Amino acid sequence: MALSFFKKNKDKPSGSDNQPAATPAPAMDDMSTETLLTMNMSSSGIVVEETSGAPQSPVDEAAILYASGQADMTESLLKGVLATGDRRAWYMLFDLYDIQNREKDFEQLALDFAVRFETSPPVWQKAGNGAAAAPKQDQATSLELPGLLDKTAAAALRECIDNAAKTAVIHIDFSHIEMVDEAGASECAKILNSATRAKRKLQVSGVDRFIALLQDLNRATHSRAVHWLLLLELYQTLGQEENFENLAVDYAVRFEVSPPSWSQVQAAVVVQAEPAAPRDDALQLSGEITPANDSALQEVGTYAATHEEVLVDLAQVTRVDYGSVSQFISVLMQCLGSGKSITLRGHNALIHELFRVMGIDQLAHLVPLHPA
Repeated sequence: MALSFFKKNKDKPSGSDNQPAATPAPAMDDMSTETLLTMNMSSSGIVVEETSGAPQSPVDEAAILYASGQADMTESLLKGVLATGDRRAWYMLFDLYDIQNREKDFEQLALDFAVRFETSPPVWQKAGNGAAAAPKQDQATSLELPGLLDKTAAAALRECIDNAAKTAVIHIDFSHIEMVDEAGASECAKILNSATRAKRKLQVSGVDRFIALLQDLNRATHSRAVHWLLLLELYQTLGQEENFENLAVDYAVRFEVSPPSWSQVQAAVVVQAEPAAPRDDALQLSGEITPANDSALQEVGTYAATHEEVLVDLAQVTRVDYGSVSQFISVLMQCLGSGKSITLRGHNALIHELFRVMGIDQLAHLVPLHPA
């Protein structure tokens, strides 16, 4: 099997070795006369042919410019290609705006896309390594409580509620709780009480399972009052007055003290817990892959040493530098030479077009963010 890839300019930019620098954009004319190199891997029957890396279209050129750190030139070039109707250019510009946290430009491009192609455009989402976007006042926030509801877990719940916008919907997932200690029960009851009295908008999931756990704890011979009080507060939070009153009577009998009183509050909304997303053993990379930050490629090599199927998730990677392409190809070739299959997934359109131009699509199965 013959696989071709394109040779990169191996000249390093001048400057201090410990100062990250964008790789200079290669001169397009200089890329048309490259030496042909053939590598024969006898163990795998793979022949690699190094061929010209000259860009064949403006999309190719934009991919190389962005990989070389020339974001402004990339944007200008892509804008000039939009009129041709090449969707690759549109998706590249969408992802550039996303990475640069330019939501207004993204939304305007989305409107233009919908008009031009009469179909739904991509949806704005925060890129993996972009600047933090300002939270919206009605933005939802959520917290998945861990298996042990202790003081630390309760502190995380308090922080989640305190940091959420006043009008935000706060989703609390109780479905993973297996144990509740006294400190966690006491703190959680106080937090729920404060949240309902402050009229916070609460959504809860996994609550039936959590109630069953508390009921089991309360039936124990040496049950703790704090677990009863947490269950009472949970019934209060859910607006379950009858269950609250019945448990309050049992609490008074069991502990010979007056129980809490029922209050009219805004009840939390019970929602079904979302099924857990299937988790695979993919290697998750993030940020930029550059010559000054090549640890990501070292991670790929380390990961590949213990996996027959090399699955690399690039959803949080914003750029692969032009100067790192040859090393990337070298790592992939080592994997192929060992008989491993390679899948690169989730990468943005700018990276996808770079991979295509440089022949990486011939070395690995690509599953980009925007399927063709």
